[in-house]
Amino acid sequence: MIGERIDGRYEVIAYIGGGMAHVYRARDIILERDVAVKVLQPQHVDDEAFVRRFRREAQAATSLVHGNIVDIYDLGENDGIFYIVMEYVRNNTLKDKIVNEGALPFAEAMRIFSELTSAIAYAHDQGIIHRDIKPQNILLDEYGSVKVTDFGIARASSAATITQTNSVLGSVHYMSPEQARAGTLTTKTDIYAIGVTLFEMVTGLLPFNADSAVSIALKHLQDPFPNAKDLRNDLPESVNNIIRKATAKDPLQRYENVENMHLDGETALSPERIHEAPVHIADPDEESTRPIPAVGPGHSTEDTKVANGTGDEETSGVSPELEPNGNKKKRRFWKIGGIALLVLFAIIAAFTVVPALLSPDEAEIPDLVGSEEEDAIEELEALNLQPEMEYEFHEEAEEGEVFYQNPSAGRTVREGQTVTLSVSEGPETVEVPDVTGLQYEQAIGELQDFEDVELTAEETEDVAEDLVIEQSPLADEEVVPGETTVQITYSEAPEITVEDLTGTSEDGVHNYLEANNLTGSFQRSHSESVAEGDVISHDPGPYVTVSQGAEINFVISDGPPPEEEEPDQTVVANIPVEVSDGDVYEIEIEYEDATTDGPEVYVEEEISEDTEYDISLEVTPDTDGSYTVYLDGEDVQSNSFSYED
Repeated sequence: MIGERIDGRYEVIAYIGGGMAHVYRARDIILERDVAVKVLQPQHVDDEAFVRRFRREAQAATSLVHGNIVDIYDLGENDGIFYIVMEYVRNNTLKDKIVNEGALPFAEAMRIFSELTSAIAYAHDQGIIHRDIKPQNILLDEYGSVKVTDFGIARASSAATITQTNSVLGSVHYMSPEQARAGTLTTKTDIYAIGVTLFEMVTGLLPFNADSAVSIALKHLQDPFPNAKDLRNDLPESVNNIIRKATAKDPLQRYENVENMHLDGETALSPERIHEAPVHIADPDEESTRPIPAVGPGHSTEDTKVANGTGDEETSGVSPELEPNGNKKKRRFWKIGGIALLVLFAIIAAFTVVPALLSPDEAEIPDLVGSEEEDAIEELEALNLQPEMEYEFHEEAEEGEVFYQNPSAGRTVREGQTVTLSVSEGPETVEVPDVTGLQYEQAIGELQDFEDVELTAEETEDVAEDLVIEQSPLADEEVVPGETTVQITYSEAPEITVEDLTGTSEDGVHNYLEANNLTGSFQRSHSESVAEGDVISHDPGPYVTVSQGAEINFVISDGPPPEEEEPDQTVVANIPVEVSDGDVYEIEIEYEDATTDGPEVYVEEEISEDTEYDISLEVTPDTDGSYTVYLDGEDVQSNSFSYED
């Protein structure tokens, strides 16, 4: 879709990534800003369930306006394309940061925790549960601030998810026990996922790992949550306590709400809390056995009701008020004692005789891992056990092979027990995207699921340079990414060896460029040796190989340079005139230079004392400058000046 415009408004610039939807960086040409556009993949457009989830994500998030939540700008459908337009965050995810840097400094981890809990607490106040909190859905902008995304959506297509009938569960590494057992999802589910995220931030590790998503889910359900302090011994106990309380298997033992969790995190690194006592979270499997109330002397009839239900009368055939007190007490004692014995016998029978009469036969679970699905089903049915199948992609187990079972082999169970078998669907396949017509660098981005992409250049004259012209496998073909090499052939402009064009006329150059599909730029310069209008030089020069469409820079002659004229020179002549004091004289000074056609009067006046005159004369190589002084009509002084090289 690179280069296309969605709904006439969002111009797609680059591919970012995605799961069931592709995410692109685009330009909103109306508001002139970069946005992220999430586009539902074509194979899901006809899947109503996917479309509903896709719409639900946008509708859930549009009502959320918070500084740590990605803004949703627009939602629409255009020509069968379902899209969501959202705020574009330029940096990476929290998951990228943990993978690249490992365990984070405590101050940074708790700052991110504070912003995350602030965002989720706000969402919960709006009645929205995220359901898929994980570092991959926590974006960090260029300033390191948190931007939570993907509200209201669970990714059923991911290899790290589990599906059950009519429900979709979140990413398995951050899955709460109630999610693993397909229970009701509440705000406590988000609290658990935030606790797992904090564990990963401060340790750099995930709490549980196994060969399959089912195994990881069972660990969340059954195994004690790891102690983060065992992995990082300098971890403040206050931070470890937040993790303990958030990841309690019993939701009732977790924080009451995310707001309380946020407030607890605000003071976690204060000196007085760093060494606080560890919080103890009770194991939900440790159920205390309540004693059965004793029945007999010493217990009032308020505790044990007998006879007619009033609790204070017995049926004895004698009216209580007519009986002697002694007989009344004895009769009551023996009656209560008899009832107590009957209750005791009933309890013993309930735990011994009745189960023995009613319990079915037992069977030992066989080892079915590695068996073919049909063989495993037959073996279980032969033992009167009920097989239940779950299907998952698996990188190692062949299609139809059992790779996990629950309960495990060797356990003894009653007949009729359900045994869950995880059956491989083989390695996960994906549809090869159509990359023909894209720039080959953009095509590589579209093919990021494939480790092996081979590029081949092919010279073409009718296709623009660097565009993909062929691909193998073909678009929409289902393949296993890890087993597939994608071959891309892209266009390359033919190469041309530039001729020696010096001395060629400008018109001849234009003809050459057009004939060889080249472009040119031109500048002009004087030359003593190259005729006006001809090529003095060009770059690239003669016999250099260039690609078709390349630009060649030409210098065209303007002919010989014009002869330079010598500039005029100005000569300042100082003329002193001396006279006898007391007498009056008529003085006249004439001059002639390059600016005059003949002698001209500079000054004509009477003087009675010595006087100096300064005359500026313009001289050239061809014309001198001169002056003559007349005193009472008599020539008394003259001088001339020539051009000096």
